[in-house]
Amino acid sequence: LEMLMEDENLSESQLEELMKTHQTLEHITKLNKSLLLLSKIENGQFTDTTQVEVNKLLRQYLEDYKEVYQYREIITSVEEEGIFYLTINETLAVVLLTNLLKNAFVHNIDGGHIRIVITPHSVMFCNTGAAQPLDAQRIFERFYQGKKKEGSTGLGLAIADTICKMQALRLCYEYKSGEHCFILYT
Repeated sequence: LEMLMEDENLSESQLEELMKTHQTLEHITKLNKSLLLLSKIENGQFTDTTQVEVNKLLRQYLEDYKEVYQYREIITSVEEEGIFYLTINETLAVVLLTNLLKNAFVHNIDGGHIRIVITPHSVMFCNTGAAQPLDAQRIFERFYQGKKKEGSTGLGLAIADTICKMQALRLCYEYKSGEHCFILYT
């Protein structure tokens, strides 16, 4: 498809159709990777565990996400009230935290904020977004999306929830003071 799109003899409408097809293919590829990861998690294929410092991982990935979403002018703050450690497979820890972080950016509003609070026993991701609570009964279901977001597979929170269940962690959702909050507990 990419090679076809480089053809100078294409009309504008042909190029648009190729671009739509390319975007669809990228979405399907992303969906497939997410479903494969979910299957591997459920089949217990991430058995080796180590002690992971959540504070350190979040600082590392937060910088990456701030750069990617810089155009949205989202203000981020981190309140560290202690160091939060998890005994978990490091790959799963990265997937869990980056899914929660990405969720806070993707489902935010331009000019909004993200507030992360880390304690010795939890980490909470709070963000501005839709002006009403999400469906707490369905938010962690596969493919559930309150409002469809461009590029979203509807699997990020389902993957995060599955990791938590497999690692004996708790993940819950609350809507308070106009913020959507996802709290990860030991």
